[in-house]
Amino acid sequence: MKDNTLKDQIKAVLEEAHANAMSYNEMVVALKLNKREKAILPESLNAMLSEGVVEKNKRKFRLLKPSPIKEQSPATSSPKLIEGIFDATPLSRNYSYAFVRTETGDFFISSEDILNAYHNDKVMIEPHYKKGKSDYARIRRVISRANENLAGDIREHQNRKLFICSNPKIHNWFEVLDVGAAKDGDKVILNVSNWGNPVSGKMPAGKVTEVLGLSGDPQVELLAVLRQYDLPMEFPEPVICEVNLIPEEISAEMISHRKDLRKLYTFTIDPASAKDFDDAISLEKHDSGWTLYVHIADVAHYVGLDSLTFAESAKRGNSFYFPKKVIPMLPERLSNKICSLRPDEDKLCLTVITDFDQKAKVKNQSLHESVIRSDARLSYEEVDDLFDGKSTIMDEALTSRLHESRTLSKLLSEKRLASGYIMFDLPEIEYHYDEEGFVHRLGLSEETDSHKLIENFMLVANEFVAEKLTQQSPHSMYRIHEDPDLTKIERVIETLSYYGISFYMKETLNLSMQYLLRSMPSPEFHKVFDRIVLRSMKKAKYSTEHVRHFGLGMETYTHFTSPIRRLCDLVIHHLCKSYICKSGKHKISTNQLKLWANTASERELIADQAERDIERIYYLAYMKSHVGEKFKGLVIATNSSSLIVRLDEIPVSAVLKVAKLRGGGWTYYDKEMRFVNGRTGEYYQLTDRVKVQVVDVSDDIYLELSQDKDAHTHLFEKSEPKTKPKDTKELEKRRHNRSRNAVDANRQSKKSGNQASRKQSNKRKK
Repeated sequence: MKDNTLKDQIKAVLEEAHANAMSYNEMVVALKLNKREKAILPESLNAMLSEGVVEKNKRKFRLLKPSPIKEQSPATSSPKLIEGIFDATPLSRNYSYAFVRTETGDFFISSEDILNAYHNDKVMIEPHYKKGKSDYARIRRVISRANENLAGDIREHQNRKLFICSNPKIHNWFEVLDVGAAKDGDKVILNVSNWGNPVSGKMPAGKVTEVLGLSGDPQVELLAVLRQYDLPMEFPEPVICEVNLIPEEISAEMISHRKDLRKLYTFTIDPASAKDFDDAISLEKHDSGWTLYVHIADVAHYVGLDSLTFAESAKRGNSFYFPKKVIPMLPERLSNKICSLRPDEDKLCLTVITDFDQKAKVKNQSLHESVIRSDARLSYEEVDDLFDGKSTIMDEALTSRLHESRTLSKLLSEKRLASGYIMFDLPEIEYHYDEEGFVHRLGLSEETDSHKLIENFMLVANEFVAEKLTQQSPHSMYRIHEDPDLTKIERVIETLSYYGISFYMKETLNLSMQYLLRSMPSPEFHKVFDRIVLRSMKKAKYSTEHVRHFGLGMETYTHFTSPIRRLCDLVIHHLCKSYICKSGKHKISTNQLKLWANTASERELIADQAERDIERIYYLAYMKSHVGEKFKGLVIATNSSSLIVRLDEIPVSAVLKVAKLRGGGWTYYDKEMRFVNGRTGEYYQLTDRVKVQVVDVSDDIYLELSQDKDAHTHLFEKSEPKTKPKDTKELEKRRHNRSRNAVDANRQSKKSGNQASRKQSNKRKK
């Protein structure tokens, strides 16, 4: 029996069953299949699932009703199906579900309904709704693969060569059909030729196309990440030639058409290792307040929209930052030399000038094409030393301006919090490397006054430009952060209630979340619950839709301050030249802006993931030397099989399997995120303190509880919720009304703003 004939017979049997679904065994009986035909039935069913001919629910198959619409392209062939991106993050954490991200929202996908989709694949799903909201979905078709080539390790198992992807979100192992010269323990590139068949239990497979070197070597691991994400190692020769023709000199003719700010005392503050200085600050104190100048490198002057250099930067989307390696968005002659605001050199800029009164209220703002000359290049550490009262070699002119900047920054921080800015206490891991590129120490970054100063001043410029373009440009690109899903917020509120933390509804949801975070009783609670609250929120992205930025508490916001390393900022500069400064002639269509917004969002996600991947590889390599050592730790998360412990002495998270706990018989309570032993009454939960020993470092860091008497203690005693979560319908209604009123008021009176986005110390901004 040929496969096509079998498919026809399956359709006929399912049509006869009408609305009744049939299991695999029922179809074998109904079709009277012989042994050979029975063997190919799973393949046929999987193909029909992929084609959207049948659906599967609880191990039973049902024929999908044919569409009355004429045949269309594969991406839109069924009116019931919608397109999205598969997110396998939960699968990588041993959960039995995943998500598909779509333009209309996120859909829950059971692990039984993912077909053979892998992380970031573009898929078609059949959505199901409950009370008008997305409930769950099933993947019906994989449209395109995110990666045809994967980086990972070769492992021998029972005389078979297996491939384990370095990215844990690629949730299955692969069979290696052709290992080439690769050996056990090598890092390789696998070209996938078959994505497997979960119905028949067939493994995905591929062949090794490149051996990168020995797994664990820092340079090999970095190369693997670059290959995995297909990141560009070099700029095309035509782009380099185009950039080499750009003159470094700034002519008197150029200066004559700009605001000459070279006599202003100007300084930059960046990480000590930075070379691309895209923002500089000037500040003047006077009796009525301050005048702040935020100077941003005028990259758009050198990189026209019709240039090869812009086309290449539009592909890259942003710069990528790795240990001892940066993949810039622009060639280094531009990013580190011509456009970089280096001291004692004349530079072209776009400058936002803001007049503040003594309470940091904005009195007037304007944007100018300018020329500046930086007087000092400072690092964050140098500025913090000054603020901490340590001895420095800075002159009085500089120190006085820095102290005034700090005073203004603190006032701006107060105003930001009053407007609804949500601040999390989640310091990032800092990696310190030796000369060979290996991690030799891990630490935690701090958001010091110097970081807050630059962040606050960049906020001022970003928000003003966003509002000005909204007024004067027919369209713009925004940095948006949509309001959180109230269902997720309700879940967080319920979990918090089991730990004695109550949620109170304030005037706005922003202020309510602020109050919630401030109500944490200790630093340990912040380490645990700030992370949980953050994950309940949506991710910021770029869009041509004018949507508020929830996390910043701003109605209108964009990215303007990093044109050397972000596509959005470079595009915004061109819009500023055309519609505010009136010096540009380029007209950008709405569709083109949408394309760039999508590219910027997608490349940002890739940059974040790539950086996390290499950092994870490096800290796993670092922790291998600590196997057998004992540490103290805090339980910061749980899942159905494990406790996630944050170590005190080394700031990494590790896994303590519940199967390793004494006593057995543990039951997991998902809402409380708590394990309870029904026989002894003992329990493990969030915020518990533990003493542990590192027993294995492989795909993760694995722990066992130490044998000390005080190896497990409770920071918070188990209790039932003290308050019931607020009614989310009422919460949503009140939040919606306030948000709508705020937007209406903003549209009626588009006055100049006074705050804008969050700047990271050495990478991207929020």
